Amino acid sequence: MESPDSISSKQVGVRLPGHLYRWLREKVDSGEYPNMAQSVIGELTKARTLEEVRRRESPYYSIHEEEPLVRMVNERIEGFRRELLDEVERRRRG
Repeated sequence: MESPDSISSKQVGVRLPGHLYRWLREKVDSGEYPNMAQSVIGELTKARTLEEVRRRESPYYSIHEEEPLVRMVNERIEGFRRELLDEVERRRRG
């Protein structure tokens, strides 16, 4: 079996739930992506990048994660961060 690191690309066929298909179709229709395949690749790449960034950032403000107040503050920070990222993305498109 091949190591995941040695795979340059693979074709995958999946059925998308309707809400995801419509979301990706809107991105193609608005010109953000040239076709559905590119929209899937682009959005998965964005999601992976955001996940990696979150993983790197979390140690900065999660020293005592087990404390309820700290957990609550971290959740609020994460919510604000996501809202800001969404706003930046909306302004890029608009």
